[in-house]
Amino acid sequence: MGALTMELDDLKQAWQDLDRKLERQHAMDLLRFREERGRRLKSGLWPLVLGQALQMLFGLAMLLFGVELWTSHHDVPHLLVCGLIVHVYGVALIACGGMVQAMIAAVDYSAPVLDIQKRLARLRKFYVRTGMVVGLAWWLIWMPVMAAVFMILFGADLYLNAPSVFAIGAAVGVAGLLATWWFHRWSRQPSRPRLAKAMEDSVTGRSLRRAQALADEIARFERD
Repeated sequence: MGALTMELDDLKQAWQDLDRKLERQHAMDLLRFREERGRRLKSGLWPLVLGQALQMLFGLAMLLFGVELWTSHHDVPHLLVCGLIVHVYGVALIACGGMVQAMIAAVDYSAPVLDIQKRLARLRKFYVRTGMVVGLAWWLIWMPVMAAVFMILFGADLYLNAPSVFAIGAAVGVAGLLATWWFHRWSRQPSRPRLAKAMEDSVTGRSLRRAQALADEIARFERD
């Protein structure tokens, strides 16, 4: 009876040792998996980082054009207004691009996966909203931008020489904004889930979609 008890104790100890070894192996596998997926996640966001850097450079160009226009023609009301609009738009592009860059840099790839997912979700939400704002604004912003370009580069006042450009452009811009707003609401109706997802993916960007997919993959591996 004593020998049987000892054998059972030895078997129990062996199972406990094996269980600890399996736990250590799983922890090592999880660590390697997280490190590999973390590197892929970080490198996968570089296209977004580059895109935002280009946006900031474009915003800087808009800012300089706007400042040049409104400071050198502050006595001409319509050129003053156009210059200020372009100036503010340039600042908005730089600010939005900088915020996205900061949010990407703030992602800690060694943090718990839930924290990574939350940060990516906030990044995606901010990126989509600001992207829609600065993008949709182009329906109307292109007119003061063109006024600034023509005045600074060619010395021609587009508003005085071709006022129909602004009249037609404003009408088309307002119509375009309304049509975009209508299509956005129409595509998000519950009866069109696939279209709504396609629209969401199109404005999110490939880099963010892949990053979220990698974070979800890490979460599934941890659960399993």
